Amino acid sequence: MIGDIVSGSENSKIVLIEDSIDANGRNVLLSYIVSLSKITEEVHLLLFDVRGQDTQEALKSLGIQNVKVHRASTDLLQWDRSQGIGLHTDIKAYIRERLSPGTKSVAVVIDSLSPLLTHTSPSFTCKTLHELAYSEALRSQVQQVVTLLHGDLHDDNSLSLTHHTCTTVHKMVPITTPYAMFCCNTIHKKVSGKVVKIRESFNITEEYQVTEVAEVKQMSQNLPADQNQLDPTANLTFNLSLSDKEKEARSQVILPYTYNKERQECVLAKSVGEGKIFYQPDEADDFDEEDPDDDLDI
Repeated sequence: MIGDIVSGSENSKIVLIEDSIDANGRNVLLSYIVSLSKITEEVHLLLFDVRGQDTQEALKSLGIQNVKVHRASTDLLQWDRSQGIGLHTDIKAYIRERLSPGTKSVAVVIDSLSPLLTHTSPSFTCKTLHELAYSEALRSQVQQVVTLLHGDLHDDNSLSLTHHTCTTVHKMVPITTPYAMFCCNTIHKKVSGKVVKIRESFNITEEYQVTEVAEVKQMSQNLPADQNQLDPTANLTFNLSLSDKEKEARSQVILPYTYNKERQECVLAKSVGEGKIFYQPDEADDFDEEDPDDDLDI
């Protein structure tokens, strides 16, 4: 699944890569940037994180030309009144002014969303993501919006709202197999409305290509039965269970309101020329022996 989404064969408008201190997701973000640089005319990379310099240096080593980097980590709150991008900058207008003339397809990558989610409200952050992906303010077709988020820095409510806004969420988890470098839980919302949940392990090459993707089967943990569990039927003055002989005798009892084959033939033989209606109740029937007109005064 992750290989198809990264390569673009599976559509996803807003992709969130949630990592933590135990499982880094920056290499997955670089895989998306490399893939988007091949299928879009321009990729605009917004660096809000202080570690965004690592992403920028990795891209320089690859020699990708159509990735435009916009740094915001140096003056995030714009205390120095710099002309760069900040937390309260209109990102749509900022990118639109820096698009090359005639650009028809563009992708936006945010590294990372954590400073924006920390200093602003979750609703503002989710609105920003949605407007970048679906608004026509950029005057170009937005192919995809990809963002990195440090999940262990935020509360569950903020994470839940952000997950709801995105169409794909890759939650990085520690690896569980020695044959892979990365592992993640993916929740992907298809265009048809179907939601796919899968855990996959994979590797990333030096050119940041996702390879050797394999599904990780989660083994169900069967808890052993408690041998010391109390029996509620023990030490009673009466018996709640039946023996085999008692069960056999109960099955041979003919109830007065039912008709077996012999009794039915006997009644039919005595009533020649008369019609009879026989009702054989099922097990699921709610048989009521009371007269429904008993309360009427006629």
